[in-house]
Amino acid sequence: MPPRDPIRTYVPEQHQQKAGPVRERGDYVERHKIPTLIRWFIWLLIFRCVVNIVFGLTIGLAPDSDTAAFITTHFDPWPKTVSAEGVFYVTAVIYGVMAWRWASRDWRVRWGVMFASGATAAKMLINYAANQAAGSSTPLTISEQASFFVSVVLNVLICLYVAFYPGMEQAFKETPWD
Repeated sequence: MPPRDPIRTYVPEQHQQKAGPVRERGDYVERHKIPTLIRWFIWLLIFRCVVNIVFGLTIGLAPDSDTAAFITTHFDPWPKTVSAEGVFYVTAVIYGVMAWRWASRDWRVRWGVMFASGATAAKMLINYAANQAAGSSTPLTISEQASFFVSVVLNVLICLYVAFYPGMEQAFKETPWD
């Protein structure tokens, strides 16, 4: 008798899986298409990562240039006691890791962005209210106020989109057996 394939010996042919996903482990999860705004967000994170690397390299390679001074003055979010070059490299790594985790559909990054955007909006509103209650000596200009409120609205919209948009829960499954 010729040797038999062990799978065909125990599984009838009508029940064998002909073509389908390759399972390396036993926890295959069918992937849903990533929503368009999430794909755009991933590209935005990649863009921010690249820009921060370029800024860090510019400051590191030509620290006394006018370009480095402009970048440090206008784009460095940290106090001047911290190296601007280091800040740009750290933020580039953070944006790169976030883009990678979004692309791999890690559910933890979804929750992290929901928290971060909601907390940022809340922090900005609380600081604004405290500043108004204290009677700030330097009031915001019209363009600064508009920029502030647009930033708050965008953070709230990001939080709500990631939390409640249809299909988001399916695209970022928390457990493989659902």
